[in-house]
Amino acid sequence: MSLRILHFSDVHLPVPPGAYRLTEIFHPKRGVALINFALRRAAKYRDAQQKLNGLRDFLTREPVDYLLYTGDTLNFGLEGEFMAGAPRLMETLALARRGALAVPGNHDLYTHGGRALHRKYFAPLLRSDLPEACTPTGFPLVRWLGDDAVAIAFNSARPRLPFWDSSGRVPALELDALEQLLDMPEIAARRHIFLMTHYPFDEAGYFHGLRNSRALLRVLQGRENLVLLHGHNHRPYTHFLPDSATPVYCAGSLSKAGGESFWFFDLFGTTVNARRGHWRNARFVLAE
Repeated sequence: MSLRILHFSDVHLPVPPGAYRLTEIFHPKRGVALINFALRRAAKYRDAQQKLNGLRDFLTREPVDYLLYTGDTLNFGLEGEFMAGAPRLMETLALARRGALAVPGNHDLYTHGGRALHRKYFAPLLRSDLPEACTPTGFPLVRWLGDDAVAIAFNSARPRLPFWDSSGRVPALELDALEQLLDMPEIAARRHIFLMTHYPFDEAGYFHGLRNSRALLRVLQGRENLVLLHGHNHRPYTHFLPDSATPVYCAGSLSKAGGESFWFFDLFGTTVNARRGHWRNARFVLAE
C-alpha cells in the first residue's frame, strides 16, 4: 500500500484590508518592503487565495495522507495577516487524511514580534509526535508518517532588521537536536526521512540564503534515506546534494503567477515517486 504526501510552500496570501497600522508602516523594514511589494510583488501574488482554494479542490480530487508545508503564508508578518491567514492555511492542512506538519518562513517572522504571533496563531501546527525532542525554540518537530517514514521540521527563518537581508540560520540548539534525532534507531531505521525547513539546505548566499548551510550539511553527511524539502526560492526544482544520493525538492511558490507549483510524492516500499503539480486552466493538476 502506498503513502501519498504533498509538499507546498510560499503562499503569500493577500494583505487583508485594515491590516496595516501607522506604527507598523513606519517600521524601517516594512516601509521599504511595502514600496517593493506595491511596485513588484503584489501583481504576482494577487490571486494567492484563489490558488490556495485550488489546492483544496485538488485535495478533494486527489486525497493525500500527509501535507508538509515549508512556510511564507504571509507577506509582512502583520497581526492582521496572521488573523486572516492562519485559519485559511489550517483549513487546507486539515484536509490531509492522516496529518500535517509546517514551519514558518521569513515573511511570517518578518520582525521580532513575529515569533510570538506565529506561536499564537499557528499553535495547532506546532505539535510534535516527539515533544521531548523540542528545544526552547519550539523545534524540531517530528511527525510519524505511517510505519516506514517520518518527517522532521526545523526552523531556519528569523527576523532581520535590514530590509536587504532576508538570510536564514538554523539555531545551534536545533542543529544539535536534529543530529540526535537522526541518530535515534527508530528514526534511522525508517525507509524515508523527510527533513523540511524554509530555506534551501545547500544555499549559502549571504543576504538571501542559509548562513550556516555548511554546518547543516555536516550533520546530514553520510546519512541514508533522507529526502530534503524546502521553499523560499519561488521556482520549483529538484537536484541531488553534491557527492550524494540525497534528493532535494524545492516546492517553489503555490501562488506566484505563471509559476504555481507543489510536489506530490507516492511512496512504494523503498521507492519515492515524485511528480510536480502545476496550475493549468484554473486548477491544479499533476504533470504527466
